Amino acid sequence: MTFDVEEWFDAQQRRAGSGKFCRESRVRIGVDKILSALHKGGVKATFFVLGSVAEKDPQVIKDISADGHEIATHGYTHRSISEQTPVEFENDLLRSIDALKGVTGKQVSGFRAPGYSITTRTLWALDIIEKAGLKYDSSIYPVSIRLFTKGGASGYQQHPFYIKKNLVEFPLVTLDVFGIKIPAATTAYFRIYPYSISGIAINRLNNIGIPATVNFHSWEFDEFHPRLPLPFPYNIKHYYNLEKIRDRFNRLITEFKFGGCMDQLALAIPWAIK
Repeated sequence: MTFDVEEWFDAQQRRAGSGKFCRESRVRIGVDKILSALHKGGVKATFFVLGSVAEKDPQVIKDISADGHEIATHGYTHRSISEQTPVEFENDLLRSIDALKGVTGKQVSGFRAPGYSITTRTLWALDIIEKAGLKYDSSIYPVSIRLFTKGGASGYQQHPFYIKKNLVEFPLVTLDVFGIKIPAATTAYFRIYPYSISGIAINRLNNIGIPATVNFHSWEFDEFHPRLPLPFPYNIKHYYNLEKIRDRFNRLITEFKFGGCMDQLALAIPWAIK
């Protein structure tokens, strides 16, 4: 179980055009609702947090950590890796790690790229992630087709695996439909598809011994956050069925057992053989 902790405008502002809008911080609203649901469900998770969010509202991050959840990094700014040079990415990553450690006093072990932007064109980023001393990445979306996003990297396996010598990859959930892997059970797809699709995708993996890595954004649990004039299909991706996600999420954590990424690594499952 994973969450990307970012402001409601971090992923949207680049697609909203040049118009001015109020960048009111609402990150606590979504995080508080998530923490409440996880506490009631007895679930521990990994939170991939932007370094900029940790610096602006460190108490939110302290609250997540105090509840026993893992804090990992989502980078410092919500900027796609494809828009950065290797030097820029390394600086952004190290800055985010320092920001998170400064708040929690704990080691940061994992990374997720904004927009799942580690693709076949940006695999160079994995060397930098490994060099930074992180133990795992969760940026690969092994889909055959891309919907609503430029992220995704086909050809990768679905179960966690060593993508580098000292770096484990936790791929996001996909559903195999006649040999085509489509995104499922995460963020927009959890809201847009019927709930049963998510259940099928997770069950198929669990039934063959593979832990399913699901992901949500903190702002998805703040259904009343401001709306920006996004072009199609991004308006669908960001706003469709926001009012349904909390009920669906509560059902999800009732029907399936979840843990954080480091919890999985600690189990020393056979897939972790180098």
